Amino acid sequence: MLILTCFFKFLGRNKRNVQDKVDEGVDNVVVGCIVTFVVGLLGGFIAKKLGMPAPFMTGSMLAVALFSIVFAQAMMPSTLKTIAQVISGAYIGQQISKQDIFYLPKIGKPILFLMALFTVNMFLMGWIFHVFFDMDLITAWLSCMPGGIMDVSLISIDMGAKSEIVAAMQLIRLVGMLLILPYWIMLIMRRFGHEQLKSGQRQQKKTAVKKNWNEPINTVKNDTLILFIATLGGGLGVVSGIPVGALIFSLFFSGALKIVKNTSQINGKVRYTAQILAGSIIGSSFSRSSLTQLHSLIIPAIILLCSYLVINVLFAVVIYKRGVFDLQSALFASSPAGATDISLIAGELGGDMSKIVAIQISRTVYTIVILPTIIRFFL
Repeated sequence: MLILTCFFKFLGRNKRNVQDKVDEGVDNVVVGCIVTFVVGLLGGFIAKKLGMPAPFMTGSMLAVALFSIVFAQAMMPSTLKTIAQVISGAYIGQQISKQDIFYLPKIGKPILFLMALFTVNMFLMGWIFHVFFDMDLITAWLSCMPGGIMDVSLISIDMGAKSEIVAAMQLIRLVGMLLILPYWIMLIMRRFGHEQLKSGQRQQKKTAVKKNWNEPINTVKNDTLILFIATLGGGLGVVSGIPVGALIFSLFFSGALKIVKNTSQINGKVRYTAQILAGSIIGSSFSRSSLTQLHSLIIPAIILLCSYLVINVLFAVVIYKRGVFDLQSALFASSPAGATDISLIAGELGGDMSKIVAIQISRTVYTIVILPTIIRFFL
């Protein structure tokens, strides 16, 4: 009896020890996630102060990556990507308006032409990177997708690519385009579009500013409704099993809500939270070994950037010569940077905002919905 009593006490103590270790492990994960998120948040604020594009995405990614490389303590469960996808889809969907839908049939051929150029470029550049720079195919193709950092990075996580390489390539592309674009467009305008009337550009700029002033003000009720509808769509996307389904369905649900109810864009802080989550997830995947790989991306990134500039001028000149767009609007419309960033720059420098936004949104939706499916088909 004494032996049995001691045995059962030993089992009970072991059970408590196991439970204590489990609880301790859970606590460590929770603390690690909170610390990682705080690091990402600080990185976002620093990037915003420095004027970096998409600061809360790029800043959090860089800060968490540095934290992970130095301390090897960064952790952020990749399952949280669903939350980021839903918020991102809600945000993109709110950029769709009835006017954009009205313009789509009229500019259908230019959109198809541009999407074909982007698709051919993605596969061609991806194959070059795979053959000459030793990237696996899915990472190479996703690195060449003409989408936003956050959206493509989330897709890369979902599709099992090397998300740190994809994010780095997308970051270089975005930063490069936003830095070069104003000077590039001025150069092309001097070469091909010197006869374009500046008075018309100024009028377009005034109209764009006036439209922004008339937009409804965000409210808690508005944001809650958008996020609720987007979450329903995201949940349906997760259940469907479609690649990046949460992002795709939340985008469609949010866009439908925008058209039916004319809701206003969600508060930027909500978007920033999603950017920090996505940036932290990607940043936590960096390690000291992955740091040695980044220097090998400089040449591929420059090649990719040059290929997009070629597409930009090719599309713009063809569409301009056919009289579909003015040259400046065509250049802005075919620039593969963030739709919001391009719209802001175009509002400052001039251009037909309705056409620019319609094509930029079409590019974003095409990148998120169609291209991942095409890539999976070829893989």
